[in-house]
Amino acid sequence: MVINDKENYDRVRATISMSNLRKLLNHKDYSITKLATRAGVSVSTVNAYLNGQKLPSITTLVSISNYLECNIDFLIGRTNNPMPIDDYYCSAANPTVDEIRYDLMRLSPQKVDLVAAYIKGLIDSDNE
Repeated sequence: MVINDKENYDRVRATISMSNLRKLLNHKDYSITKLATRAGVSVSTVNAYLNGQKLPSITTLVSISNYLECNIDFLIGRTNNPMPIDDYYCSAANPTVDEIRYDLMRLSPQKVDLVAAYIKGLIDSDNE
């Protein structure tokens, strides 16, 4: 298979979704205008990303992920984990975090949701 042939390009392109971009903007209460300014693109270009009409260049993806403090794979829909890559590698160096990550992968989705809710509760109680 040729990496950049039209058929492969179209197949890969169809798997990329910028839906997490909208989720992050809403979650962080950031405006499209501010994101466009920070990323060095127009508001209409950001809207085209959000509507699936365009894909950002790699340099724009890096700018957006830096601004939104997430990883690029999250932005393009390849993962549900928005953790910035630098934070991931820092946590991966911690053996306890690795053990927890491994244990979580062995749980059912319902139990993972319970663990996530428990962790969120712990964080929320620290912020009170």
